[in-house]
Amino acid sequence: MASSRREYFRRTRKVRMRESSPSVPGWIGLACGLASALLFLIVVILSFRHGGEAQVAVGTIGLIALILAIGGLALGIMGVLEEHVRPIPPRAALVVGAGMSVLLAVLYVYGF
Repeated sequence: MASSRREYFRRTRKVRMRESSPSVPGWIGLACGLASALLFLIVVILSFRHGGEAQVAVGTIGLIALILAIGGLALGIMGVLEEHVRPIPPRAALVVGAGMSVLLAVLYVYGF
């Protein structure tokens, strides 16, 4: 074992946080996923105000939210596959993008 704890961690830790860079696709994917969630909330509020008889514009906003969610999921996957990046934004983009994609897909398939 190394003579000090610092030397041990210096030898065993592969990438330090200061050497890792931010993941641009991860951040963009997270922004797309959050925009999709915001648009979903807007669609739900507008549909509720119209008593379930929403117009084509509300459905179009929902489809745009679905496209943003799928894009955020794809960018999250690209961010996770990058090397030497901070892992939290791409993973968050994966979670938000996948969750919103599934939620919106189920909403449109079953037509709630």
